Amino acid sequence: MPQFDAAPVLRLTSRESQVLQLVALGRSAKEVALELEIAPCTVERHIENVRLKTRTRNRAHMVAVVLQDGWLALMESTAA
Repeated sequence: MPQFDAAPVLRLTSRESQVLQLVALGRSAKEVALELEIAPCTVERHIENVRLKTRTRNRAHMVAVVLQDGWLALMESTAA
């Protein structure tokens, strides 16, 4: 009987990855939009796309899943 890998591969665009990283750091959609110089509604669309790709219920669940599954490693530089 063939063996299947149970863990799906998460395929995000570079922009979705950027948005996910900032959301995981606690940024609001407005803050992400300002930082990336895009519209807040575009940020919301990226968040929704990632949420659908990860099959999660909401933002908190999305961030928890991507961290738990190793799809995202949080690294925020600290300003001295």
